Amino acid sequence: MTLRKLGGYVLAAIFALAALPAANALAQEDQTIIFLAGPSSDPFWGAVQQGFDQATKDLGVKTQWTAPQDFNDIVPIYTKMLEAAIARKPAAIVVGNFFPEPTEPLIKQAVAAGVPVLVYNSGRTTWKELGAIGFIGEDPWLMGNAGGKKAVANGVKNGLCINQIAANPVLEMRCKGYIDAITEAGGKAKLVTLPSEDIGNSQKVQAAVSAMLMTDQSIDGIITLGAAVAVDALESVKVVRAAGRKVDLGTIDLGKTVLEAVRDGEMSYAIDQQPFLQGYFGVLIAHQFVNYRLAPATEINSGPFFIDKSNAAAVLAVGDTYPGSRGAN
Repeated sequence: MTLRKLGGYVLAAIFALAALPAANALAQEDQTIIFLAGPSSDPFWGAVQQGFDQATKDLGVKTQWTAPQDFNDIVPIYTKMLEAAIARKPAAIVVGNFFPEPTEPLIKQAVAAGVPVLVYNSGRTTWKELGAIGFIGEDPWLMGNAGGKKAVANGVKNGLCINQIAANPVLEMRCKGYIDAITEAGGKAKLVTLPSEDIGNSQKVQAAVSAMLMTDQSIDGIITLGAAVAVDALESVKVVRAAGRKVDLGTIDLGKTVLEAVRDGEMSYAIDQQPFLQGYFGVLIAHQFVNYRLAPATEINSGPFFIDKSNAAAVLAVGDTYPGSRGAN
């Protein structure tokens, strides 16, 4: 083989490799990055959407935000949204593995069909085996454990972890982290689950929390797993505090009222998984993979970021400058 001919083969190979990303991208019928999310009316999801919107603007990519109106019938609705996204054969899908039983087979289906899938928020331990390109989100056990350790430091002996979405393993792991911290310190704690359809109905949530506190007079600590539930739980806790009972209250995920309550000492802490990052990095990572075949080698942790009275005012100030970016709608 002549040197000239060898050089020709090398150049042909280089050009072929250089064309791969574009060829792969053009193989998709729809060049949209579809982002499946929860209801934007919730402060948490509002912050995720802000990150999504900002990344879309900064990168100049074609995206679509897909979310249910509320938490009613969320499992079948979310499943249908994912099925519809796969059917479009988009450039990529960004999806939370909130409900593994119906979601995981669909993620595998998307991957088998050649659609890149990025898992975010929920699905930290299974994304690789499902064939996803990466994961961005919290370590849920650490999130709950941080709250449990703070509760122990505040003297909690009998804690309660309130879960607002059944069948979500991430929320269950948060509660496990909280319970582990308290039991390791010699106390006790348990998980209770509220009906998902009651979330957003303050009267029902407050009544449920009040009933829990009245049923067990020894409960002296509560952690909630969402800002809306935290605000409702605070109203119930205020009632028993007025009667002279000490109840520690903290939450995972933020809202402006939550941050104000932490700043003012009405709540002990809030633990942030930084949803803005999940929305922003969700679009960014999907875009980088579609165009350059680049993806993180390991999970990307967006939390826990711990907020108490010492830094709540600073986080609130960020929310004033960039409304909604910290879940502070």
